[in-house]
Amino acid sequence: MDKSSDWDSFWDLASPEKGAQDMRDLYGVGAPAAAAGCAEAARADDRDEDYRFWTAVLARLQASGPVSA
Repeated sequence: MDKSSDWDSFWDLASPEKGAQDMRDLYGVGAPAAAAGCAEAARADDRDEDYRFWTAVLARLQASGPVSA
């Protein structure tokens, strides 16, 4: 299914679950700290939707427990 014309923003395509998995794949055990940094940057810039996304990613990372190195 081609969704390229059916979306208005990144938030129409992104999911916290996929974000958490991608952060785990990219940062390993540092994924929670990386997601927290993204959330803090979004909050500092008053990007509320970004902040909510990154805090949801962080919550999923914390719920899934530690990642092996």
